[in-house]
Amino acid sequence: MTIEEFEKLASAIASIVTAISIVIAGWWAYNRFIRQQENYPNLQFVADINLIGIQDGEWLIELVAIVENKGKVQHKMSDFTFVLDAIYRTDKLIASENWRGQVDFFSCDCPGSFLPETMKFFFIDPGVAAKYSYITKLPQETTFAILHCNFTYIDKRNYRHTAERTVKVPNPSGV
Repeated sequence: MTIEEFEKLASAIASIVTAISIVIAGWWAYNRFIRQQENYPNLQFVADINLIGIQDGEWLIELVAIVENKGKVQHKMSDFTFVLDAIYRTDKLIASENWRGQVDFFSCDCPGSFLPETMKFFFIDPGVAAKYSYITKLPQETTFAILHCNFTYIDKRNYRHTAERTVKVPNPSGV
């Protein structure tokens, strides 16, 4: 084999290896970012209600939202809001078609936001768990409370993510 033939063979092999490498890299990128959606959120979102205590005839409570980024990219979110609803001791338990036959928590209807008005969005980095809290109150006659939390992902899909928590509020008089 002459040097010229060897160079042609080496050039052909290099072209084939390059083409195979491009196909493998394309498959890897497709698999990672399209099929596994690593560039989209992989978040765990939990809502909670902490009953702190009673003062002046009302429950002092902490509304909590925990967002944990279990993915590999930072995510930005907006409209991080909540609605706190309640059932009072004198309320009847009424199933509502508005909630697909679930019990309607029609008292209170206290909306709010976990973000200050000056902030339009928040972000969470990979591997980070962030806790957001809001301190508010409920009337002492509250027997049950439900917290509805949600936010919107800032990406081309604009999906909303929700979390809820329902708690029994103890009766301090034991009745």
